[in-house]
Amino acid sequence: MPSSITFSGHMIRLMLLITTLLISYQSNAEQAPRLVVEQAAQQLTQRLITDKDKIASQEYYLEQIVDELLLPVVDHVYMAKRVLAKNWKKTSKEQKKQFIVAFKHKVIRTYAGAFKAFNGEEIIFEDARFSKTGKKASVKSAIQRMGAPAINVTYKLYFKKEKWLTYDVVIEGVSLVKSFRDQFKHSIERNGLAKAISLLATEYKSETPTLKMAGHVWEPYISNHLPANGLAVNLVTAVFARAGYQVDMQFMPWQRVAEGLSNGDVDLSVASWYSPTRAQEALFTAPYLTNELVIVKRKLDPLNFANNQQFKDYVSKKSYRLGVFKEFGYGEKFDEIAPLVSLSYYKYCKSMLRDVATKSTDIALIDRWTAKNSLINSQNIADHLEVIPTPLISRGLHTTISLKRKDRDIIASAFNQALKEMKDDGSYDKILAHHNYPQLAK
Repeated sequence: MPSSITFSGHMIRLMLLITTLLISYQSNAEQAPRLVVEQAAQQLTQRLITDKDKIASQEYYLEQIVDELLLPVVDHVYMAKRVLAKNWKKTSKEQKKQFIVAFKHKVIRTYAGAFKAFNGEEIIFEDARFSKTGKKASVKSAIQRMGAPAINVTYKLYFKKEKWLTYDVVIEGVSLVKSFRDQFKHSIERNGLAKAISLLATEYKSETPTLKMAGHVWEPYISNHLPANGLAVNLVTAVFARAGYQVDMQFMPWQRVAEGLSNGDVDLSVASWYSPTRAQEALFTAPYLTNELVIVKRKLDPLNFANNQQFKDYVSKKSYRLGVFKEFGYGEKFDEIAPLVSLSYYKYCKSMLRDVATKSTDIALIDRWTAKNSLINSQNIADHLEVIPTPLISRGLHTTISLKRKDRDIIASAFNQALKEMKDDGSYDKILAHHNYPQLAK
């Protein structure tokens, strides 16, 4: 009898042939599940080919691929509930959380082991069959094998929150969810429910290297109130996942981020603008975004400019009060502007824009996307203000790595390479689009 927390060798061999088809990508109701599964198979198998060397050299990188491409679009929480079955209601909130996390890693590790032997088998799909409500579908397929009978596989999907999700796979009439459930049932019978969950959690935990990442709230780039914690966090997390790392994101004031980088309590700062001083304190990766800093002014203010020099010429003849953020490294071009204006320092964007509207300060220097989102959310202030289209300053947005990390150069190189790969294969632009980011990658 197989262990309660491992698949049999027979099941592993079957899974290696079908797991590339488990992924169901986000789609609208009109997209056929068959098309969704076929497209997913193509993308995943391409990654197995292009990242072959990295998979061979980095022990847990394959698990990262599975986590990146499979888990976000498979309802592993629903699967976990079905595996626990009647025992779900008997568990505490903490036990449920523990089981879901362990179950997720069990799925990841099992699939990653299967992927190692993937050999590009041909798969033939049938059209999807829908339930009467149209909310569930099944897609039958046949995996062709040289000199052996085809393996029949049925994918079960359901439509939830505007996307199709896979919730089970049936291989030659055997449900994977049922196999999981039977195995865990045996563990419960031998050890009891609490210990069975504890044993699963002990054996199935992530082995992927974890980096402690920190950043101060800067909407819409960084915030624990935004989807995926904001664009910057989402993007950096995805790039590091491609590079073979997972990150543990923490939110804190910038001063604590800087101190953490200095003493090694923090491995990464999620977002930094380059300066020679900061480069002596941390290692900068390649920029993953470009921030365009623009001037926000009152609508009746005649200020306008087509380039940086025109702005400097104009404000040098006036007595402008310029609102800026505390502790932001605006760079050398800003250092040329600062003596020409009276600086007003702010902690919050909304306060800065409100003061421009009420004439407590004259103009504000803000990232274009930040300004746009702030004005959308403060219509009473936006009615009095406008953004000058020409960017005054452009700043590359980087991740920085603590100099306390002896492997910092390896981490930076892996990040830079993964960032390039994601830009080349389009996954970078998909993240930008998901956050409705208005600027195309340069």
